[in-house]
Formats: sequence, structure tokens, C-alpha cells
Amino acid sequence: MPDTKSNIINRYNELGSLLYDLRYSEEQLLKYNYIIDEVYNYRLILDNGCGTGLMFPYLNCIVGLDVSSRLLEKAKERCKENQYLVMGDSESLPFRNQVFDSVISVTVLQNLVHPKQLSMESSRVAKVNSPIIISSLKRVYSKNDIINLIDTNMLTIKNIFTDEKINDWIIFSTRK
Repeated sequence: MPDTKSNIINRYNELGSLLYDLRYSEEQLLKYNYIIDEVYNYRLILDNGCGTGLMFPYLNCIVGLDVSSRLLEKAKERCKENQYLVMGDSESLPFRNQVFDSVISVTVLQNLVHPKQLSMESSRVAKVNSPIIISSLKRVYSKNDIINLIDTNMLTIKNIFTDEKINDWIIFSTRK
């Protein structure tokens, strides 16, 4: 049975923040090492699919969005000044057009019912020339699949990063 939004939300709510952090924090931090330098100096960053807010300690002004209320509860504990949380859907972002200086979505794409929407929505809410970084599991998508999902008329793919230690493709792109 294919995943529905409610199945995905329930799966992450049931997983809970403790198991989420235990299961994902080490690998997420490896990915962040490649991503943070690319966005560190941008004023307003969207962490689209922020989970428990593992990226929050590394960035200043950030808005974290996730569909899981349980994961956002933990993310709230990590929030500091100029960091905000929004419960929302990555396929239909609750933000105006061209608001963010950068958009990051780490290991979210494979959890979506309509994955192409992620790049379209990320492009919509990012300012022109803003970096958009999207990663997804290699075991779910081939390199060509990930290019097709991310390549839109609003994005220019700059680089696809891969490392044997990391289970994701990390795609660096820019909003046209």
C-alpha cells in the first residue's frame, strides 16, 4: 500500500523524538557538514522537514517546518533566538512567494506522496538566486531519478554531491 500523508505523519509521530534522534542524528550531522557552509551567511533559511531541529545549533535565523507534532516538540527545545517552528506540509508550503534566502530539505523527498512538489514549492518560497539544497536516499532514487525530481523550470542544479559514507544524494541548486 503506498504511503499517504496521514501514514507518513503517523509514522513519524509514533517514532518520537528520542528514537528519531538515535536513528538519524549521526548521519544527518555528516550531511550537515556539507550543507552548512553553503548557507551559513544567509539571513532567513527554511529547514523544510526539520524533524527534531538537529540543524538548529548550526544556523542563526531559521524557520523549521515539519508535519510531525511529536518531532516539533523536540525541535522547540532546540530553538534559540531567531529560530521558529511551523507545522506544515512540504508539498504545500504555508509561506508567501520569495520569502527565504535559502531552503534546505534533508532526507525528506522520499517520504512525500508527490515528491516533485518539494522542488516546486522550495523554488516558489525562495528568493531569486537563492541556494536550494535537497537530499534524498540513494536506495530510493537513482541519480537520474533525483535529477528529474529536482530539475524544474525554476531551479538550476549546480552540483550533485555524494560520499560513500552518506546514504543520500545531496543536490545543490539555485533558484532562477
